[in-house]
Amino acid sequence: MRTQALLATAVALIAALELPAQRGRRGGRSEAGGPPATTPTAAPADTAPKKASRYVAVVGGDVYLGTGQRITGGTVLIGDDKIEAVGLNLTLPEGTEIIDAKGKCVSPGFVCVLGNGMGAPRTGPFADGVNPFDPEIKQGLAAGITSFFAGSTSGSGPTPGGNNAVIKLAYGNLEGMVLRENAVVGLSVPLSLADREKFQELVKKAREYIKAVEEFPAKKAADNNLKEPPMPPGADKIVAVMRGEARLWISLGGGFNPFGLRRGGAARSNDVDQIRAALEVAQWLGEGVVLQKPMSAWMLPEAIAATGSMVFLCPRDHVPADPADPDHTGSNIASAALLAAAGVPVAVTCPSGPYAGAGVGTGGLLGQDLNTPNVDAAYAVRGGLDNRKALRTLTLDAARMLGVDARIGSLEPHKDADLLILDGDPLHYATFVETAIVNGKVVYEKAKEPLYQHIQRRNQ
Repeated sequence: MRTQALLATAVALIAALELPAQRGRRGGRSEAGGPPATTPTAAPADTAPKKASRYVAVVGGDVYLGTGQRITGGTVLIGDDKIEAVGLNLTLPEGTEIIDAKGKCVSPGFVCVLGNGMGAPRTGPFADGVNPFDPEIKQGLAAGITSFFAGSTSGSGPTPGGNNAVIKLAYGNLEGMVLRENAVVGLSVPLSLADREKFQELVKKAREYIKAVEEFPAKKAADNNLKEPPMPPGADKIVAVMRGEARLWISLGGGFNPFGLRRGGAARSNDVDQIRAALEVAQWLGEGVVLQKPMSAWMLPEAIAATGSMVFLCPRDHVPADPADPDHTGSNIASAALLAAAGVPVAVTCPSGPYAGAGVGTGGLLGQDLNTPNVDAAYAVRGGLDNRKALRTLTLDAARMLGVDARIGSLEPHKDADLLILDGDPLHYATFVETAIVNGKVVYEKAKEPLYQHIQRRNQ
């Protein structure tokens, strides 16, 4: 009898461990492919962090990890502000606060690659200018946003620059709002011939500097009077990119307009040349770059993948093709799907243009972009992107483009406890956020806020 009981338990556990891929926007559909199904667990005892002072467990929900996997009826254990474990039948520390998510979906918080407002100032230092009580923060949390990129990425000539930060919607917590400042630097292409030569020279000096710093300890041991190599003037941001300490975002020149016009009114057929110029920069650096809203990326997915580069785009942008060459001009709603199929990480953002803002905020289409970040992922699904990857465009892949994927973007041990409890599929148009948790604290509850508490989701 004991053997039979153990066998039954094992069968039940295997069934529960099935991790179907992200369901469709209308629920129920699974996608084939993806990484092998695994269940993250707590860190081994020999690497476990010190015991938390407070534990919270979100129990019984369908847990979307953000990596393309899902645990049915899983538990997310939070210790202070970090995720300690994700899995089934976890042993919870004594005194753990339980949040019942049975019948709900649990997802990483949405990460927006472009945003504004929501408590963030326009320029840095951001830690001195954030407002943790901005009412827009609650509006963003109600839409599932827990982090966003604010500020600029403008460089000067061949020198990358920018003044920006990744902001958390940690309502009421000043210290918890700025995740990281200047994790992104920017450059515009195409570069002039003179700027190309200057940039390549800076890359050369940066590479020599990095090598000199690596060799310095051994040389210092032989000559105690040796001084540490100085940073080459103007190369600090390039060094940061080459060391993996910052992401290089590249803006494509030409004045992109969602209505397909250049500044001055002439029709614009594609931006292939600008994309190739950006990929050339990646080759010089030996590091992938992030392409900002390319129109013609769907024509060059393999070339982009070959450099290890990433792309964020707006699937809602539509640029008419040139009737004389429709196969090589205009935008393509399938861009995200084609890029993902080639192995290029993709993130999505809202449109920009005469009636929209520069990123997710109240300045968008009739002020609604702040309320609907998942709509852009939905358009990518409409263009053929599979559903598990569509969620990544708002979670893990978006965090990668901001250089903060070690902290946010997925529900994995040791990452920041930023997650959502939703009343339906994360990308379904009718889904509401019931609870948002940022840095391990509940910062939004639909039932307690005036935004949507009067709306009840009908059973689909």
